[in-house]
Amino acid sequence: MSRKKPVQDIRTMNTLFTAAEKEASLIGEAEYGTEHLILAAFDLPDGSAVRAFKRVGVDPHAFRKAINDQHAEALRAIGIAPDDGRIDGTLPELPEPTSPMKSKGSSQNVSKKVVKLVKKEKSQLYGAYIVLVAAEAETGSTSRALDTLGVHRDDLARAARIELDALNV
Repeated sequence: MSRKKPVQDIRTMNTLFTAAEKEASLIGEAEYGTEHLILAAFDLPDGSAVRAFKRVGVDPHAFRKAINDQHAEALRAIGIAPDDGRIDGTLPELPEPTSPMKSKGSSQNVSKKVVKLVKKEKSQLYGAYIVLVAAEAETGSTSRALDTLGVHRDDLARAARIELDALNV
């Protein structure tokens, strides 16, 4: 495998992080987490994150709904009624963030592992790398959403690896 377009990885990361920020701000979070990176990866042009989820029988909209339901339940638990328009699985058009957001430690760890793996495999950054690394998490919103959907993390990781192998031929 040869590295195709190193500059493209920078563009992909900028797209990914900006979209993750939008995902987090949509539900009122000040920091984006691993779940927001996955949601952002669904929109990457390579389509590998979406295909990995579909390989395990999960539509990306179902994952979004599981994440949104978790956040809504957390709000209800502290006495705040969530805005029903935000939890129906749709993503309205949002303005570009006006100030930089911070990422949670979980998403920082995922990002670091993804970059290391992409370099090791001399590949380009694809959405399935986000899914592959995120599937390792045993706790957090991503893990709980996958559990809710009946997805085994190992199965999702295998599905992501299949997508990556197909792209890295």
